[in-house]
Amino acid sequence: MLDFHMRCSLQMKPRAYSYIRMSTDLQLKGDSKRRQLEISSAYAAEHGLELDTTFTLHDIGVSAFLGDNAISGKLGVFLGAVKSGQIPRGSYLLIESLDRLTRQRLLPSLTLFLDLIHAGINIVTLADGKVFGSDVDQMQLIMSILVMTRAHEESEIKSFRLSKAWEHKRAEARERKLTGVCPAWLRLDSATSSFNIIKDRAAVVLKIFEWSAAGAGSFLIVRRLNKDRVPTFRGRSGWSTSSVTKILTNRAVLGELQPHKMVGGKRHPVGEPIAQYFPKIVEDDLF
Repeated sequence: MLDFHMRCSLQMKPRAYSYIRMSTDLQLKGDSKRRQLEISSAYAAEHGLELDTTFTLHDIGVSAFLGDNAISGKLGVFLGAVKSGQIPRGSYLLIESLDRLTRQRLLPSLTLFLDLIHAGINIVTLADGKVFGSDVDQMQLIMSILVMTRAHEESEIKSFRLSKAWEHKRAEARERKLTGVCPAWLRLDSATSSFNIIKDRAAVVLKIFEWSAAGAGSFLIVRRLNKDRVPTFRGRSGWSTSSVTKILTNRAVLGELQPHKMVGGKRHPVGEPIAQYFPKIVEDDLF
């Protein structure tokens, strides 16, 4: 009977949900995820909350500056569950600080913040133990606005600095390579800071383009490569249509580099391609 009453008591505890957002998975190496989970568990235990583990609210490498975490990230999933009533009123959202929740401009940040509160969700910032709920007072609201404004300004400055750094790198690109990352048919010579062609691989790439120009599709090219036991570039057991298609659409064979940046955990092109960055192994008309 006692166990039954204890179970009922536990079920009646308000639910708490731990939300973790980190810029990149590099921060995981610093044990940030484990630390935040431990703090969330300790807070829930101390305040009589039931830490819910049915929602994995981890946005790693998802932008709060652009609001991607609230649109397509795990925070967006949480918001949907709140609106549908799947997450009950009176629940707690545990975050390290408000800048983990949002780094957007003030109006969308404040709208997100107030929407959660109006839906009956108590927002807890674990760094200072503050609780923002339906009884939020004027001073708390002012402080939250200042924190969210500062978070956006910090991200805006960081974005500007990264943009300027890439502009500088692009200007130097032909004299000094931006990165050692290169197509599989090239290798960076660290002594000369130039790319060397891996001749046997470049020959395979050229043959793929010649077959394609003669009318062979990716499927037929794959059959020929695998029949001839041509080694793949990435250690796979055999060639695939996707790997051949990627080669046929990769303008790096013409010597171009298309810089990218990570936005919302996905790579997006930045600016115009840089010509003559790589050694050219396929002529324009063949491409």
